[in-house]
Amino acid sequence: MLSLVEKAVAHLEQLEADRLAAIAASEEKALEAKLIEARQEGFRQAMEVLGVETSPIVTEPERPQQRRGKRRDIRRLILTELSFSGCAMTTNQIAVAIDYFPDRTEHALKRLKSSGQLMLDGEGRWTIPFTLAPGGNSATADKKSAIGNGLHRDVSP
Repeated sequence: MLSLVEKAVAHLEQLEADRLAAIAASEEKALEAKLIEARQEGFRQAMEVLGVETSPIVTEPERPQQRRGKRRDIRRLILTELSFSGCAMTTNQIAVAIDYFPDRTEHALKRLKSSGQLMLDGEGRWTIPFTLAPGGNSATADKKSAIGNGLHRDVSP
């Protein structure tokens, strides 16, 4: 029976063989493309000898478009910007700060407002609402926990 290390080495060797085969196949395809191109050129020259004019058709293979990367979480960017700036900002100021479209920024701001994460003041500026827990303690100040028999249970006052 093979050990894990021997299996890993065998797998690594197989991957290297697959990589080399892929390189050889791509080199073979590149050579095949050059041969086809040479045949096309010879055929065009033969048609010119016969007096038939051809227009050179040059086409490049379409390459898949690459995405720029991950999508940005605009709502998180807005919240981060407002929390770091520490002051209320207009929609346009936020859009410029996060480098985003103003209309889409406004849409994200409205969604954040509806979820209670942002407030709009009377001057058209957006802020993060701050709430303090009662007694200056954490949000769980009104609940006490008791540990009995190793289990956690909440006890209401």
